[in-house]
Amino acid sequence: MNSKLGYPEMKAFLRFFSSRFLDQRCRSADDRPMNMLERHERVSAASAESALRMAVNNCLEISSPWPLSQVIALDAEMQATGIPSLSQVRSRVWGRYAAMLKRGAIRNSDEAAVAQGVLADRSLAQSLPAVERASLQAMVGAYGPQRAHPSNERRPPAGAGRAASHVRR
Repeated sequence: MNSKLGYPEMKAFLRFFSSRFLDQRCRSADDRPMNMLERHERVSAASAESALRMAVNNCLEISSPWPLSQVIALDAEMQATGIPSLSQVRSRVWGRYAAMLKRGAIRNSDEAAVAQGVLADRSLAQSLPAVERASLQAMVGAYGPQRAHPSNERRPPAGAGRAASHVRR
């Protein structure tokens, strides 16, 4: 698999995801993601690529709190139809995934869920470089014991973003 999914693959992902999770939220058929994308396609290729990228990112954000079991089930269903899985798209598109790999550590349960989803995705087993797979496994293993203690999640210090009380303004 290429490191980057092409427009047709991402469009197929959006078609599947939106029909399952987004279309029923739209007030009219014109507001459905695929109909909006097709309008952008009539305008220009650049407009369509931008709209597709935003729509896919919305899908990733919507799915970010889903439990691993739901992601694995959805991945299997998508793979069975030849569509890139949610975990596959996350691993190729999501900036959080790339940042986590670069950092070499999982900071929170959302990142842990992404890493676990990528590791559990059978379609990625062949395409995921061995070094990346080993790194993800090590990060998940290191994060595992912390999951039982929510106090270990990274949080900004109290009052972050405000000037200290002793600093003159």
